[in-house]
Amino acid sequence: MIDPSFYEGNWQPVMERYSELQTMLGTSGGGNVANIAKAILEMLGLDQHPMEMKVNKLSGGEKAKLALARQLVGLAGVDVIFLDEPTNHLDIATTEWLEEFINEFVGAQLIVSHDRYFLDQVCTRIVEIDNLRNWNYKGNYSQFLKQKEEFLSALDDRIKNVEKKIAHTQNALRSMKSANKYDKSISAKHKMIERMQQELKALMARKPKQRKGLRFNLEAADKSSNDIIQFLGASKRFEGLKRPLLDNQDLEISKGDRIGIVGGNGQGKTTLLKLITGDEKIDSGSRDLAPGTIIGYYHQDHRTLDFKLNAVKQVELLRPDMSYGEIRAALGRFQFAKEQVDTPLGKLSGGERARIALLKILLEENNLLLLDEPTNHLDMDAKETLEEALVDYDGAIVTVSHDRWFLDQIVNQIWELQDGIVTKYYGNYTDYIRKKKGLPALVDGEEPVQ
Repeated sequence: MIDPSFYEGNWQPVMERYSELQTMLGTSGGGNVANIAKAILEMLGLDQHPMEMKVNKLSGGEKAKLALARQLVGLAGVDVIFLDEPTNHLDIATTEWLEEFINEFVGAQLIVSHDRYFLDQVCTRIVEIDNLRNWNYKGNYSQFLKQKEEFLSALDDRIKNVEKKIAHTQNALRSMKSANKYDKSISAKHKMIERMQQELKALMARKPKQRKGLRFNLEAADKSSNDIIQFLGASKRFEGLKRPLLDNQDLEISKGDRIGIVGGNGQGKTTLLKLITGDEKIDSGSRDLAPGTIIGYYHQDHRTLDFKLNAVKQVELLRPDMSYGEIRAALGRFQFAKEQVDTPLGKLSGGERARIALLKILLEENNLLLLDEPTNHLDMDAKETLEEALVDYDGAIVTVSHDRWFLDQIVNQIWELQDGIVTKYYGNYTDYIRKKKGLPALVDGEEPVQ
């Protein structure tokens, strides 16, 4: 029998909380929340593992996906979501699904991301944090870039105008002093200069701090013919896989080609790069590499680096003809501080090792660049600098990348790899997507409707 005291006391807060939780359960999917969770896990590629599998058995990338899934389940029951680099470890198809998913969310979103294409699709306001200050811009990432350029141009004009006024007033003051005109106007001009200097200081404070950018100077070795490599009837499969990674394909790379390879995880994009280098052999067909072709290969895991060496020793190994001063100067241009150059590469961050790997490619002689996820671990400044360098590179480029913005800036062909078949599309990534959707190509200067 229930103790009568059970019914005593103030139960109203408990009942209100119970009602709140019931409402939250209903808006989060109610009894269907398990099916919603399974659907999200499937879209994120985590469905190949048993549901009872312990989280500590997952890889780092899979744990990141699981954390994202936990945020997305029951999204209708929350008013605001916080997403920290949500597209890390996602392939392009999954990222596009995520964009649609969060665009349907009616609440507020606060997103930290280096994925510029993703920011273009989902954001309506950009907050840039620079030098302990924040700068707000309405619109998506592309609109932010335009507004920032206009703002900085107008700010420079104002700074020059104030500097000109200060110089003019100082000249007038010197003329008055040389003419021995010491009256109240002298004091007024001193105060005027002081006010303008304060205004100038305030304007300079509004100017974002300019960080020392990375400097690239990629030049292709002029030793290869126009036709660099050709595959005829090439096939490749791995034991245990039901589908081939390459199925009787004819492929050709010529001088000036800038090819972006896209496809889902596990389709064999990195393997295709290894077939080009010859690190992997085709099972059938032919591979013809033109004489004089020199391949520069950027691995996403930076395996070409010796992690036991420090940055200076790594460069010395590659270029023994460079003096210590020249090596230090090169590392300095790649944002390496004095205390970092003697640190073993194994103890550096992924971004720091990425910059060393890029420097290695810069110092090597090549005319065919193979880039496997080259923008991973790079901040936006470094990405933009890399893009500027690659635009000026006159050799051939083949890149595997999930960075759609990068592909838009660099490539003139997209190779879509799906179930062993390579489908070629001419143009950059946006051209490729428009062709897939049956839309006409954009004319110069035209922007896609978001």
